Amino acid sequence: MIRNHIYRTIVHHIFRVIYVFARLVYRVLKIFIGPSVHVHPRVHRFAIAIREAVKELIRPPEVTPNTIVEPSQDVSPQTIQEPIQEGEECHPHEEEKESRIPTWLIDEWREMHAIEPQLFPEKWLIENIPFYHIPTSRIVEPYLELCKLYGKSVSHVLLIPWIEKGGADIVTINYINTLVNYNLANGITVISTLNADSPWAEKLPEKVRFIEFGRIYSQLSEDEQEKLLTRLFLQMAPKVIHNINSELGYKIFVKYGQALSHISNLYVCSFCADITQEGKHVGYSFWYLAECFDYLKGVAVDNQSFLEKLVKIYAFDEQKMHLHYQPIQIDKRLEYSAKIIEKKYINILWAGRIDRQKRPDILIKIARASLELPFRFHVYGISVLDQDIFTEELKELENVTYYGIFNELYSLPIHEYDLFLYTSQWDGLPTILLDAIVLKLPIIASNVGGISELIISGETGFLIEPYDDVEKFVKCLFEIYQDKSALLPIIDNAFELVTSRHSWKNFLKNVRDFPGYTI
Repeated sequence: MIRNHIYRTIVHHIFRVIYVFARLVYRVLKIFIGPSVHVHPRVHRFAIAIREAVKELIRPPEVTPNTIVEPSQDVSPQTIQEPIQEGEECHPHEEEKESRIPTWLIDEWREMHAIEPQLFPEKWLIENIPFYHIPTSRIVEPYLELCKLYGKSVSHVLLIPWIEKGGADIVTINYINTLVNYNLANGITVISTLNADSPWAEKLPEKVRFIEFGRIYSQLSEDEQEKLLTRLFLQMAPKVIHNINSELGYKIFVKYGQALSHISNLYVCSFCADITQEGKHVGYSFWYLAECFDYLKGVAVDNQSFLEKLVKIYAFDEQKMHLHYQPIQIDKRLEYSAKIIEKKYINILWAGRIDRQKRPDILIKIARASLELPFRFHVYGISVLDQDIFTEELKELENVTYYGIFNELYSLPIHEYDLFLYTSQWDGLPTILLDAIVLKLPIIASNVGGISELIISGETGFLIEPYDDVEKFVKCLFEIYQDKSALLPIIDNAFELVTSRHSWKNFLKNVRDFPGYTI
């Protein structure tokens, strides 16, 4: 009996020493690394879990008033926590404990204790209640601000990277104008997701709200931006969320598309595949479309060639794939100047982005190969996506005049030019070619993407294949120079094709037939 008592006493004191040592180590760690732990929520939660696990091992056992303590049990009075009796108050003896337990919680304990005296937490439990530091989210204030910018009664949200001077931006404006002019939406909000200028925002109808999300919330991380927009959409529940080339929009569709698709119809526009210098197909359609396709209500493609390519590669459900040829406004029928027949020189217009996709290097090679030929090249455009390495070289060529930035093809002195040259390496169905046809300019273009759906070689224009065959470009230009009269029927054929297939009437029908898109 005495031996057992001695053994229990020794074990008890060993555990007491371990307990005191653990408390000491904990307090030292808390002083030195506590501040950094509280800054990082995940590290803090891990530290709390470790602390609670250790406490479970070394915490004294709970002893109730009915517990009978045998004389042989060496239990000190401090290990028995008497319940607080009726009329007694819970006043933790440390100021730290008082600050940790909110007043409202103590008041509720007292009210329950007044009804049932057995109901009140033991002191050891009160002293060891775990408290978790929950940092204030950085998107709280931006969310409240964004809700005000978003407005009320919005049925359609269009996500774009920016609204610049490009083909995708024209597509955005086309959809918006159709929705507004034919009352197919209750309210429209356009959200640009890049921290960049949007010079064409002024083209949006007055009723349309425009939020420069990427610029306003550039201080937020990409993850915070995703959560902020997703929370907005889940809360506001617009009928339609239409993504037109916004990478942030695609990432939201991939991560949260399943939840969003239950309250909104999700759509994307897809135009063409970008190609790296090594020949790899890249772009949003290849990075994200397959991952979010199941959540989408529909995909709009502006050319049949790319639509068929996506279906072939990914076996997409063709019921979700919709061909939307973009419309073109025809204010008046311009007559092509027949004076070209008498001209000694042909003035060739090249207009577009001075970026790798449009292959200004091919234009430079064509101009160099034509130095002794009766051609004058007039070049408009600046670099938007890539580093500008071609402008200075264009300026040095004797038969090239470089003008710089331009707004639209309509803003140029079209009557001074005889041909439109297009040297792109990849494309969908460029809207600038539609503009050139309406302006009665015959087109020489590379046969890529959906261009062959518009330009039928020898009937509505001239196609060059492969896209980088400079000799074929030069030969085609020279043949046109030798027989300029052949241009007149080609111009008329192209104009008839555009006016019939790319009318606003046809585009309106396509938008109305887009499943679930209109109100």
